[in-house]
Amino acid sequence: MKLPPMNMATARVLAGAGAFTLVLVVFALMWARPELADNDLFKSLAQAIVIQGLIGLVMAFLFTGKNDTRGDDP
Repeated sequence: MKLPPMNMATARVLAGAGAFTLVLVVFALMWARPELADNDLFKSLAQAIVIQGLIGLVMAFLFTGKNDTRGDDP
């Protein structure tokens, strides 16, 4: 099976979807296991994933993306 060609617009969308999914997994873990809220390691990792990863990815996407929305990078 041959994979379709990937450009930077597709890579940015996949990275954004992956970060969003990771945030959802962290929230699902916190909902399923409330005792994780008492674990300092989990709190630190969750904060790093949710705050730093999500905000950092959004800022990187906004400031490094092209102005056109066609999605065909050279």
